[in-house]
Amino acid sequence: MKLNFILLDSALELVPKEILNDPSVIKNAERRGKKPQDTILDISLHYHAMRKLKDWQKRGRPDIVHMAMIMILSEKEILGDFYIHTYDSRIIKVEKDMNPPKNYNRFIGLMEQLLKLGQIPPNSSRPLMKILNVKLSDIVKKYKPVLLSEDGSKIDPTYLCNENFLLGIGAFQHGDFSEEVKGIFTEHYSISKRSLETQQVVCRIISSCNYLLGWP
Repeated sequence: MKLNFILLDSALELVPKEILNDPSVIKNAERRGKKPQDTILDISLHYHAMRKLKDWQKRGRPDIVHMAMIMILSEKEILGDFYIHTYDSRIIKVEKDMNPPKNYNRFIGLMEQLLKLGQIPPNSSRPLMKILNVKLSDIVKKYKPVLLSEDGSKIDPTYLCNENFLLGIGAFQHGDFSEEVKGIFTEHYSISKRSLETQQVVCRIISSCNYLLGWP
């Protein structure tokens, strides 16, 4: 059994050009010795500037991606393929050998490097993370795409323990999935009667599949 995950519409992006000159963006960049355009958008730092942006309420939450990555990559025995689809439609391939930093600040630095240079480590022939030159529609072709959504059909999580599935999980805080995602992930399932955070969805699926395998 191998589980294939993709974090969808992930609130992970560099600061967009519309707010590069905002004082909060400049101050954070100067404090860290970086150019504003090379820093990650973070609603906890850039809240007032972000209110000028389209879909601002579902952007600037790299911590959601961080928590989900730690959980997914801690289960290497049952992990198949792992991708991150970002708000601005980039596709990141994450290898199972990747060990994301537990420290949030180190994680941010790593993701800034990835989004700027295109892969981690830079210039490696076997990168642990790489931005692919493909569209979301290209990625799903070899799988059966399944979207985990509050409005989906209620199922037992063990149903998702199928290596043919590509399990799509939203990695943003508010709002709905993009039209791109909804146009591709047409099969929707829900594993709870209540709203779950991204890491809770990941945890329930992994725990259910481990139980199915008879692993403690």
